[in-house]
Amino acid sequence: MTAASDLPQVLVIDDEMGPRESLRMLLKPNYQVYTADCVEAGIKLLKEKHPDAVITDIRMPGASGIDGLRRIREIDPHVAVIMLTGFGALETAQEALRLGANDYINKPFDAREMREVIGRNVERTRLHRTGVNAAEEIKELNNRLLKELAQKERLASLGQASAEFVHDLGNPLTIVWGYVQLLAKKLEESEKDNGAKSQNAKELQIIEQNVRLCRELLTMWQSYGSVEATPHKPISVSALVREVVKGVTAMAAQNGVELKSNLCDDACTLLGDSTQMTRAIQNVIINAVQAVSEKKGTVTVSCVRKDFYVDVRVEDTGYGIAPAQMAKIFDPYFTTKQGKSGTGLGLYITKKVVEDHNGSIKVDSTPQVGTTFTIRLPLLNN
Repeated sequence: MTAASDLPQVLVIDDEMGPRESLRMLLKPNYQVYTADCVEAGIKLLKEKHPDAVITDIRMPGASGIDGLRRIREIDPHVAVIMLTGFGALETAQEALRLGANDYINKPFDAREMREVIGRNVERTRLHRTGVNAAEEIKELNNRLLKELAQKERLASLGQASAEFVHDLGNPLTIVWGYVQLLAKKLEESEKDNGAKSQNAKELQIIEQNVRLCRELLTMWQSYGSVEATPHKPISVSALVREVVKGVTAMAAQNGVELKSNLCDDACTLLGDSTQMTRAIQNVIINAVQAVSEKKGTVTVSCVRKDFYVDVRVEDTGYGIAPAQMAKIFDPYFTTKQGKSGTGLGLYITKKVVEDHNGSIKVDSTPQVGTTFTIRLPLLNN
């Protein structure tokens, strides 16, 4: 059962007790409902409770719903506002839309229609707030990074670690940015697209996961060089691969790349560091997506369990790697992406992480056909 504190919040402002109580009873099972009998009381609750949607009557004695709408927008430009209008006051409702209302419903209202409108608008507000929170998280991370780099700049031994860290942040932040762009588009279309709700929730979850990964990478980098290494714990390789594939899906789609996966049901448990292993797998998959972007090709990710080890294979249909470059691809700062923001650290980091987990990585490539990377990791003895 959902706790009342976890329910979306709706504020109802109406001077008539009948409609006010009707809305409270109608919405009570799925929302935390606050009611006010005038604009002043409603504005006070708006500041205290920060609701996800406001329903306000247009015609009220004293300050009208239109006056209230102007004040609501001064306090919160993005909260969803639904206007209740009676007496066929269509012109007033249309004026409310011009002033920033999101929707209007005629009195007496239909219960089913009201639930749909409230649900759609609450979702709209929550999507926007989640996007804003993600952007603020990224801004905070950037500020922390700048401060840390300033403090560590004098330590030459941390030069390469700093470069690795900046590279690591690039992948999850690229994913975050892609989903933030999708979110912005869907917010514009949310009132038209009633089927977007569940998909939006998945995209927001991916944003949150990748912002969290940024935080974990930052924490790891801050402890670089400490005497005590992070102790390895049992982690599921197949689960990590599944999450990375889910996160890269939007990036692949935006680049016209078909991303396929064939992951075993077994957990494929090993002793390791989940943040380190995520960065290693993410590097290889994102490299593959970038490698096939021009050809609009395919990337296939598989996770296959053997008796004592697990193979993570990433196969692309890109242009392949020239034989002369094969011996250098794991060298630090070697890149084939000149002019495309490549740092030459992705595969170097991946190889180091895999070897720290007693594994191996190999590459097979045919020019003009494609490339396959295979990461082999020892499983935890049962």
